[in-house]
Amino acid sequence: MISLVPHPQVYFQNNPLSGLFILAGMFVQSSRVAVHGIIAIIAGNLAGVLMGFDKSFLSCGLFGYNSFLVGLAMATFYSPEKHEGYSWPIAVGAVIFAYFSSVLFVMLGKILSPYKTPPFTLPFNISTLLFLLAVGGMNNVDMAPVRTPELPSFETEAVSSLTAEAFFAGSVRGVGQVFLANNIISGGLVLVGIMVCSRISAFAAFLGSAVGAGVAALVGCNRGAIENGMYGFNSSLTMTAMLMFYVPSTGSISIGIIASVITVFIQLALATALEPCGVPFMTLPFCLAALAFIVIQGTTSTVISVPLSSMTTPEDHLNRVSRLSHGFELLYGAIRSSAYMGSHRRRFCCWMNRHETGTKKISSALSEYDQTVHGGESQRSFFQRTIQCCKLENNSGDQRALSRLSIRIRSARWDPSYDDKEKDLYFQMFTHIDAGNNFEISKAQFEHFLRSVDLTDEVGLDFACKAFQLMDLSGSGHIDHDEFFAFVQISKQMPKIQKSILKFFDFVDTNDDGSMDISEFDSARSYLGLPPLPEEDHDRLVAICNEDEVLDFETLVNLVTIFKLKSMVKEYQSKRKAGHSLDDSINSSIRSVKV
Repeated sequence: MISLVPHPQVYFQNNPLSGLFILAGMFVQSSRVAVHGIIAIIAGNLAGVLMGFDKSFLSCGLFGYNSFLVGLAMATFYSPEKHEGYSWPIAVGAVIFAYFSSVLFVMLGKILSPYKTPPFTLPFNISTLLFLLAVGGMNNVDMAPVRTPELPSFETEAVSSLTAEAFFAGSVRGVGQVFLANNIISGGLVLVGIMVCSRISAFAAFLGSAVGAGVAALVGCNRGAIENGMYGFNSSLTMTAMLMFYVPSTGSISIGIIASVITVFIQLALATALEPCGVPFMTLPFCLAALAFIVIQGTTSTVISVPLSSMTTPEDHLNRVSRLSHGFELLYGAIRSSAYMGSHRRRFCCWMNRHETGTKKISSALSEYDQTVHGGESQRSFFQRTIQCCKLENNSGDQRALSRLSIRIRSARWDPSYDDKEKDLYFQMFTHIDAGNNFEISKAQFEHFLRSVDLTDEVGLDFACKAFQLMDLSGSGHIDHDEFFAFVQISKQMPKIQKSILKFFDFVDTNDDGSMDISEFDSARSYLGLPPLPEEDHDRLVAICNEDEVLDFETLVNLVTIFKLKSMVKEYQSKRKAGHSLDDSINSSIRSVKV
């Protein structure tokens, strides 16, 4: 029920060690408040369990971070005591409203799901505000208003200048004030906790707090409030969100600064609006500003959006964008290759549109595509089918050897230190296909074998012929044992290639509809600083589009995979011609997979 994952999620971090530092900072601030936060986490997670919500949300701490803030806020607003002053009504209230915050999280998540935006800390704000407003009618709860209710005053007051030391202290405290902690040590521990998971997020948290403090100083806000971080914590969250939901760049930092500045003015407006009620604004300014700038994802070409489903850390987002650049190189190399020019390319697209299962079957047969990438159980892999076929034709001793071979092939990854016994097992599989014992496999034998393992559709078989040509590294029209062994090892890299292709294509698909149009390609190229797409390449992309002029993921993945496979085969061939050993040649071709 309790873990160290929930509370870092306030800053979009998912690291237990980050949670440890943040929790330590809360105990430095106030052990009483920290205990209430822990109680609230338990209640929030309990809500997820009892209500039967998605367990993945529970494991990621998404039911706990709003609950944690609810517990901290209620304990902080109840009493200024650091380590004493426990009250059972406040503890019970923390449990009830922390539970409610988890329900609100799911409800708001459903409302915002069409916009691919999370509810941020809105559940915490709603739950806590409801409790604070309800306290006025609770005679048995001895709790004064957080602020003295009064009408706003627009009289100007003299403001003392802010020193650099006070500004820095306020910027650090602003990070801690997200968790209602004004102790500078607590703020430092929170900052370290964020840094453990992401240095970019830690930079964004501090920069946002500094921007908030700077704007507050420029407009003449109270110096004491600035030094205590009261104008930094909402801007800190806003800046961190901008560099999380948009790939870090000059554009996203600029948007983050603008959003952080706007957050301060929203905070000033809410402080004035809520003053007659005597309730605080908490993190509402962050929620309003962040939602405005996150909901517009996909409508601006200044920055590249990060899909909510693939969000990790800003560092990983940058790394994936780097792979995106390499992915464009792969894609354009594929569409420029002779195998997909003219009628061949048009025929390939026709196959993809009319017989999608055919290419999936051959992908599965060559590299266990369905099992590794799609997780499919209905289609047996190439090696499983081989064993099944062999069981029908060989004696029990051969069956046991081939079964061991199947297990080892499915579980092994390429290691150039394979011993002779391992290679002998591959040879046994090769000899099964080589029915004539000629120590080589012909195209007819290869096709006969595919038909024997239920790959009978003409589209799949035609696609398999392309694979056979790749396997025939020597160009002899037959596959010898070394070529077969090399291709088995090379083909096992296909799931890795295909997964990586899907990841960087996900960045291009800004509207998350499972396909890409030319405008999305142009937008991604512009972000990466690449020149406009040459007219010839533009025409080639259009040629592989469907009738709606969009590019289907399945088409692109298969297209680029075959192209990359050819590149690996060429690397193998060059090494063999240069006199390298079989192991060295295969290992070199596998290392060439840069995805």
